[in-house]
Amino acid sequence: MTSPLSSQTTPTVVFFGATGGVVNAALVHTLKAGYRAIALVRNPEKLRAQLARQGVDEALIHNDSDDVDNASGTNTGLTIVQGNALDLDAVKRTLSLATTGGRHYHSPGDWHIVTGLGGSPKLTFDWCHPGHIATLDDPTICEKAARTLLTALREVYHGSSEKKNAALEQHPTNNKPLLTFVSTTGVTRGVEDVPFVMRFLYHQMLAIPHADKKKMEDLYRAEAEKSGKGDEAVVRNVVGIRPTLLSGGVSCTDAVGLHAVRSGTEDSPAIGYSIKRADVGHWIFENVIDQAKRRKELEGQMITLTT
Repeated sequence: MTSPLSSQTTPTVVFFGATGGVVNAALVHTLKAGYRAIALVRNPEKLRAQLARQGVDEALIHNDSDDVDNASGTNTGLTIVQGNALDLDAVKRTLSLATTGGRHYHSPGDWHIVTGLGGSPKLTFDWCHPGHIATLDDPTICEKAARTLLTALREVYHGSSEKKNAALEQHPTNNKPLLTFVSTTGVTRGVEDVPFVMRFLYHQMLAIPHADKKKMEDLYRAEAEKSGKGDEAVVRNVVGIRPTLLSGGVSCTDAVGLHAVRSGTEDSPAIGYSIKRADVGHWIFENVIDQAKRRKELEGQMITLTT
């Protein structure tokens, strides 16, 4: 286990979707490395129980609290915020804990957002599209969550128009977060990233949830394209994670291991059939979050992952 970092260098990582397998695994590795984490969840007790089962020290999990000043003063461990990722006020409250960083602004590159939201699957039937048999309880959840997050970031950074210039001086682009979001293969703008035998499953049966993922990707990628072109961007950059079909549960030990994970880019994707949720979360920590190992060349890329 990595030793806890000093308060001056401890990265802050904000998690949305932390009770899901991929983001939960990334959170566990982040906490065990001694980093500071903030998670917005609807059910804090569910998250606490998940972390306890995976051996996260209870001392690392701070009491969830509406006391922003108290929560933002912590330099390591997890602060839990109760709320919904589609609730603008809840998302702003969560981000505010990170953007103040304990009464000082972040130095460049030391805070991240990791989001991996999704809905509950269910079956459907449409005579006009008989192949589209899979949907979600909320088929636009990813798009709505992306819009909510970007709106919250704009309001946290820019505030009212009168305060905009002062806010931008305090938060130049390189002080803004690196946003890592979990998407899927099958929604690429580039070459085909799905094995031939699985293309009907992806492009017909999963067309409805994948359309939602595509809209989410478009929103985040459009925001990243603003970076370096002015002060309007609310993220430093993005890393899109496109795993193949996910398997396994919510446990960082339900994994094959990073030695078996293959990665690719949108131009040269890694083609495969499935990957464990825990392996995806671990890969995100090792390659994007971990200060000692993170690969800056991944920023701005859509990364396919498979085993």
